[in-house]
Amino acid sequence: MKKELYICSLVFGLMFLAGCNKWLDVKPEDKFIEEQLYSNPQGFADAINGFYIKNGDNGMYGGTLTMTTMDVLAQLYAVSSGNAYYPTSVYSYGDKDVKSGIDKIWTNMYLNIANANKYIQSLDTYGGILDAKTKARYQGEAYGLRAFYYFDLVRMFTKTYTTVDSTRKYLPYYDKLGKDISDFKPTSFVMQKILEDLSTAEQLLLESDPAVSQSMVSRPTEGVPGRNSRNYQMNYYAVRALKARVYLWKGDKASALREAKFLISNQSKFPWVTVKDLNVPATCNKIFSTEVIFAVENPKLNDLFNTVFSPTIFDTYILAGNSSGTFINKTIFENLPTDYRSQYSWKVAGKPYPTFFKYQDVSSDILPANRTVPLIRMGEMYLIAAECEPGLTEALGYLNELRIHRNTAALPSSTSQAQLIANILKEYRREFYGEGQLFFYYKRTLANSIVAAATNASLVINPDNYIFPIPLSETSPR
Repeated sequence: MKKELYICSLVFGLMFLAGCNKWLDVKPEDKFIEEQLYSNPQGFADAINGFYIKNGDNGMYGGTLTMTTMDVLAQLYAVSSGNAYYPTSVYSYGDKDVKSGIDKIWTNMYLNIANANKYIQSLDTYGGILDAKTKARYQGEAYGLRAFYYFDLVRMFTKTYTTVDSTRKYLPYYDKLGKDISDFKPTSFVMQKILEDLSTAEQLLLESDPAVSQSMVSRPTEGVPGRNSRNYQMNYYAVRALKARVYLWKGDKASALREAKFLISNQSKFPWVTVKDLNVPATCNKIFSTEVIFAVENPKLNDLFNTVFSPTIFDTYILAGNSSGTFINKTIFENLPTDYRSQYSWKVAGKPYPTFFKYQDVSSDILPANRTVPLIRMGEMYLIAAECEPGLTEALGYLNELRIHRNTAALPSSTSQAQLIANILKEYRREFYGEGQLFFYYKRTLANSIVAAATNASLVINPDNYIFPIPLSETSPR
């Protein structure tokens, strides 16, 4: 953001309950409140938790940046012309509501970055009251979160990363608080800063993150209620997985493969979902939470489900596949109803066509998956490995491992390289429904057409459709 960069006056632990002051307009009472907040270790714990609370908002990763706006852009829903998401579905970035939505995304992301910068600074200033291991963990989480936010800004607001386009200037970059307004930086510069943050986070968390020594980072389907497992925070393995994403975006397949294989070698910490996790309706683990490396909790997720996905909604307002059911049944799942992602997330109930039940609440209060939105999961690591592995046999092995654990038959050994790539796309469509990753796959691979739910046919995509416009509030005046 520019001159109007904001940071909340009660800093972090209280920042989502308080009003905001201009970032540069620091008053003496703000300094006093900051000192009070960080006068004990609990203040730092509350502050870092504030990031995760904000991330789970409907307007952030609890909705907009996963299951609604991003998947609408990926043409995963047949959006009626009377639906509020219709202008988004046709890439009408000039529509006033779409422009407003993009402006909110930009503002929220840069606010989070400003808060991350402030938190890192506060750890340096007041962190002496923390033991060394706790301080290192909080620092690692903050650096990892800052990289996470910047990378999604890159994925939304810059051109697909190529040698030429990486030199174009799209984003201002801030890594500390100050009075200067950042110039727009080349994408290559921002990506390098992202990787530097991730390397710093990796080093800090390797020695301080409890997840490193845990036999299982995520929770089993049935267990103690709550959200205190490390995959709800920016953990060591989430940092390594994010590095795989970043390297792949850059086109550095060797490095992406290295990171993905590291996660795969630690599969036991994020075990595959099993039939036992799925076949009891009261505890059906539709998001496969045991496999989730990083997630957010959205306490209002069922409200969002009832607003946009529930079969009780009028056809005009629902987000679902086409009314004939062919998009979901034939195009996405290729008439394979036993695929776990089809069997438990899509139902014909209340409508004559399948509707999306992945985020509906279940009756069990002890299900860790309830109200959880995955941001990084193990399935993505297998798809990255399949795409980046130079040997066809090995690449096919990674893809088949995912398919088998989704109750889908393995592809034959005669599968060609072209067929492998085509099937990687198919798995992205199935694996990340409601998680916002498919649009970025299309963008990264420069897809010139997308199969659209509305018509169940290819929709030609203009390359500009992949780039969110920089908000006018940022560019005029600077």
